Amino acid sequence: MKKIITTFALLIGMTGFAQSDWNQITKNDFTINYPEDWVSSDQKQTPATQFLILADEKSQESDNFRENINLNLENLSGKNISLEAYVKLSLEQITGQIPSAKFLENKAVTINQQEAHSIIWTANFGTGINVKFKQVFLIHKEKAYILTFTSTASDFDDYSSVSDTIINSFKFTN
Repeated sequence: MKKIITTFALLIGMTGFAQSDWNQITKNDFTINYPEDWVSSDQKQTPATQFLILADEKSQESDNFRENINLNLENLSGKNISLEAYVKLSLEQITGQIPSAKFLENKAVTINQQEAHSIIWTANFGTGINVKFKQVFLIHKEKAYILTFTSTASDFDDYSSVSDTIINSFKFTN
C-alpha cells in the first residue's frame, strides 16, 4: 500500500512539475494545455477542426506516424440531444464507416467537473499501420466537443499518460 501511495505521489509531483513548461491554446470558450515539445497547428483536417496538437517530431522516427490530438466541434442547436445519445450515434457512425473498428473501452468520465464520455478503439485503414484512438465527447451550450488522441496501436501506451494529461486540461471558459 505504501508503495502505491508513494508512486501516486511521485506521479502527481511529476505531472505538476511538467505542466509548468506547458503551452496553452485559448479559444472563445475553452482552453487546453500541451507540452512545450508538442506543436500546435492551425492546420484544419475538416472545417469542424478547432486545433491540432502534434507530438514531438521524434514520435514518427520509427513508424512515420506523428501522434496527435485534435478537437472537432459540432453545432447541436435545436437538436436537444443528450451526451449518451450523441455518443451512441457516433459509435454507429464509426462502425458504419470503418468496418475494421474494434472498441476497447466505452465509459462515462469527468473532465474538469464536466460530464463527458470516453471511448478507445482501434482500426486498420489498409496502410499497414494499426491506429488507436481515444475520443472524449462533451456537450456544452448546444455544441458537441470531440477531443481525439490518435496514435499507432504500438505506441499508444507510451503516449497515454501525456495525452490523458492534455485531454484532462481541457476546460470551458464560459
